[in-house]
Amino acid sequence: MHNQHRVQIEAILDRLSKLRVLVVGDLILDEYRAGDVERVSPEAPVPIVRVLEANLALGGAANVARAAMSLGADCRLVGLAGVDREGDSLVSLVESLGISTSGILRTVDRPTTHKLRVVARGQQMLRLDREETEPIEVTIGERLRRTIADQIEGCDVVVLEDYDKGIFGDGLARWVIEFARRLEIEVVADPKCELARFRGASLVKPNLEEATRFVVGSGESFEARRNLLEKLQHELGGGDVVVTRGRFGMSGLDELGRGFDAPTRALEVYDVQGAGDTSIAALGLFRAAGASLLDACIVANAAAAVAVEKVGTAAVGSHEVRERLPGILAAYEEEQ
Repeated sequence: MHNQHRVQIEAILDRLSKLRVLVVGDLILDEYRAGDVERVSPEAPVPIVRVLEANLALGGAANVARAAMSLGADCRLVGLAGVDREGDSLVSLVESLGISTSGILRTVDRPTTHKLRVVARGQQMLRLDREETEPIEVTIGERLRRTIADQIEGCDVVVLEDYDKGIFGDGLARWVIEFARRLEIEVVADPKCELARFRGASLVKPNLEEATRFVVGSGESFEARRNLLEKLQHELGGGDVVVTRGRFGMSGLDELGRGFDAPTRALEVYDVQGAGDTSIAALGLFRAAGASLLDACIVANAAAAVAVEKVGTAAVGSHEVRERLPGILAAYEEEQ
């Protein structure tokens, strides 16, 4: 059964290169400055970090697009960036992936969301954020709607990536879901806090904390998790619901009412950053390729397992997912 299941999943992995995905959401520029600490500052009781390395990386919806491309799909991206140096860097990184930047709207009214992390000896010591979290203005929302309408043609799935930086604060998610439904395109959503924004999506993927803020429930037993998933599904319009549970994997309930746990293997965790972006990309692509929700979760677990063993928002290739599949499948079958 194990080998047959693996062959079935790998056949779907082979089909991902035929898919086109549109990612809409909050674009983030991640910056890392890494070095050593050898002494304390004479100016204040803080360590002095001697910077040895500086790197820029894509975060948020931009990293979801990167993850989708790494898994083999063709990708389009829509989001906002400021008219600033960070916006220039973000656009340049997107271009380097071979993704069109025509869907990135530049605005003087909002800065590019930028997260600067200072790391010493493998330990994050400080993070500096520059961002605007207020809902976008009406005129910006209208520009985004026109851009999405232009970019969505020919896509197989839309991923909505919410980091609560304002892009979905004016009803944009509901508009995308309704627009895509008319075109018979699936929409999967990765919410940050306001799950109700994504009612009507084909699939919604909160983590356990986000889920229990939205409806009453817990994850203490399978029965409790199923009850939580059923409440979520009812509140979100009846589509697929997946709740991520960190090192315990995922729990899901598909639109036919079939519930399950999809456990993962114990991992050597270096950095959890970007694991969620990788998961939602895998879930959306596998569902669009015709996989069951369970198989989509198994692949998402495998992809996330690779992601957390890398530092920063590192891309995960389909070959790495294939290598990780046997262990994830074994973990699932041991629970049955």
